[in-house]
Amino acid sequence: MNRFFRVVWAVATSTRRGAVAPGAPATLPLRVLPNDIDFAGHMNNGVYFSMADLGRIDLMIRSGWVRALLRRRVSPVVMQETMTFRTSLAPMQAYELQSVLAGWDRVSVYCEQRFVVEGQVCAQTLVRMRFLHKGKGVDTDRLWSLLGIDPPPRHVPQWATGWADGSRLPSPRADAPAGPPPFWD
Repeated sequence: MNRFFRVVWAVATSTRRGAVAPGAPATLPLRVLPNDIDFAGHMNNGVYFSMADLGRIDLMIRSGWVRALLRRRVSPVVMQETMTFRTSLAPMQAYELQSVLAGWDRVSVYCEQRFVVEGQVCAQTLVRMRFLHKGKGVDTDRLWSLLGIDPPPRHVPQWATGWADGSRLPSPRADAPAGPPPFWD
């Protein structure tokens, strides 16, 4: 809920930032607010993921995807995400969140996002999303025709494919018992 007003602001001001073509990045200007700070005096790790959500909302509005998603009752859900941090963001520091649809495979769409200050990347995330229609996953070939939109470039970096495969959990319909640590065995 503490991000609610930022979502309202991003939605209300998205048209002022202009349309975004498929495969082109959307830039969202942001600032580190006092409620974004942790005890170490910089932006909290979890806030980066919340701001990345905001960037994807902005990207989908400005690219025209939101209308198609709402019209067809298709919803994106995050399947996997990873974040790499390079430098901290300080209180009240301005930054840009750059979001782009990086590619897609048979079942998912990848979004790459960067937190940038003065042209330098501070953090980067890769998010793997699946789209649901009536509660069931939609393969990407069907997604593009269902939404009536041109697909973005298909390229998915090799490391991202390996990451997605290597960190995948079993299907929600399969058994996934929780065993003793270490969890990755």
